[in-house]
Amino acid sequence: MEENFFAGAGAEEIDLPSGLRVELPVRYYDWTAIMAHFPAPVAKLRPLLPSRRLKPALLMPGTGVVSFAAFEYRDLAGVAPYKEFAISVPVQYEPSVNIPALPLLVPQWFETFGLYVHHLPVTTPEAYEFGVEIWGYPKFVAEISFENSEGRSRCMLRAEGRDIITLEVKKLATRPRPMDWHTYTVKEGQILKTRVQTQGQVGISTLRGGASYTLGDHAIADELRSLSIGHRAAQCLYAPHVQSMLHSAAERLPL
Repeated sequence: MEENFFAGAGAEEIDLPSGLRVELPVRYYDWTAIMAHFPAPVAKLRPLLPSRRLKPALLMPGTGVVSFAAFEYRDLAGVAPYKEFAISVPVQYEPSVNIPALPLLVPQWFETFGLYVHHLPVTTPEAYEFGVEIWGYPKFVAEISFENSEGRSRCMLRAEGRDIITLEVKKLATRPRPMDWHTYTVKEGQILKTRVQTQGQVGISTLRGGASYTLGDHAIADELRSLSIGHRAAQCLYAPHVQSMLHSAAERLPL
């Protein structure tokens, strides 16, 4: 990994209502993640999006994607360690052409590609506050736990005494790689596009399978069940050691 990855970071300070002070970009020195993309009908995904300008990225005509990702942030600047679970829809903002599959395989080729974050539970009030106040991430505080076996990594998400989802991903062979992506959120009547700049040990599989999920009895699980999400992953990711920077919003776009 690049030794100067964080050089020049921390140029802007944000004071939050609680008194917490956060430097932007937020520097994440060490974290781990599992992630998987599962197919879902585009017709089911469109109502989740806040604007018609955001179009579900296509796996194939008529089929989009729901992404589940679990993160354990072990060391970051100015904020205590926390865990996070992202439920997102890969999208493009006003694409001239919505090409199936390619934006998911080579997202760096598509400037408008990103993840619209639908739910983003976290484990600490601090993580909740800075994510909501700065970017409008749809966070709430929940229980998130990880289990690791020799060949699999599993994350369990619970809230209000009920199970939401369990995500399990095969441990893949990894290699050092940079891997940036963008998120889309809504704040103050605008769509915020935010860059997450990343480097680390990452394994990616584009073979079908390699990940599974189980839905619980929480209302969010019922919502996910209503989306007719497939159970065979189109792509999965295993990242045991990663560093990243969460930047301030790069663009503020009309809804």
